[in-house]
Amino acid sequence: MDGADTLFLIPEKKSRQTVNAERTGACMVRIGIVGKRDAYRTMENYYAAAEACGAEAVSLTAPGDWSGSAPDGLIIPGGGDVDPALYGEENVACSGVDRALDDLEMTLIGMALRDHRPILGICRGHQILNVCFGGSLIQDIPQADRHRHTEAGDQAHPAIASEGSFLHEVFGRTEFNVNSAHHQAVKTLGSGLIAVQRSDDGVIEAVVHGTLPVYGVQWHPERMCLANRREDAIDALPLFQWFVRAVCAPAHA
Repeated sequence: MDGADTLFLIPEKKSRQTVNAERTGACMVRIGIVGKRDAYRTMENYYAAAEACGAEAVSLTAPGDWSGSAPDGLIIPGGGDVDPALYGEENVACSGVDRALDDLEMTLIGMALRDHRPILGICRGHQILNVCFGGSLIQDIPQADRHRHTEAGDQAHPAIASEGSFLHEVFGRTEFNVNSAHHQAVKTLGSGLIAVQRSDDGVIEAVVHGTLPVYGVQWHPERMCLANRREDAIDALPLFQWFVRAVCAPAHA
């Protein structure tokens, strides 16, 4: 697979009138989050962040959970490594691979795109978004020691966002510290994706799609806000607030 190939068809862009007609009524948005709320302790952080922004958080554990009253937006959370076979490589440094989860997330991403729902990928979610759009990953970055999760918890480092990017809009600045808990990173960008933030040592830390409401961050904003607010990184709750607003009144329509 090369960067020009995607794992699904990109839907045609709908008009603002069509999207608005399909999403009428009061804006109490439902955000779908892949994984059970009580599956493991850290999942609670995603739900708490969405709910703190006024959204209803909905668990997605199977493709059928998207049927009927589909969520208004999708969050793909962190987790183990994506199966490298999906980007045409042998496994040389991956751990925690769960192909069933990969397949579920790719299916849900395809459904969200089909229904023109905004998507936010976090850490692993950011990586699988890149793979879905035909990109590849570095299976073990050379600078992993300063990016991976440690016994003491997440690390933190500076990152620089592009002027005018969604992160610049969210935080009102381009340079700020983020947390870090990964050993892999985006290598070849997927089709249509644009890198809009890099760490001070060059790792791609955020992406956005050029024409679709697709956003990814390599860091963990749910562990940088509310009860997990940290002194060595920016308060990341504004990112969830921005995403909920984007879902409620999508500028992409």
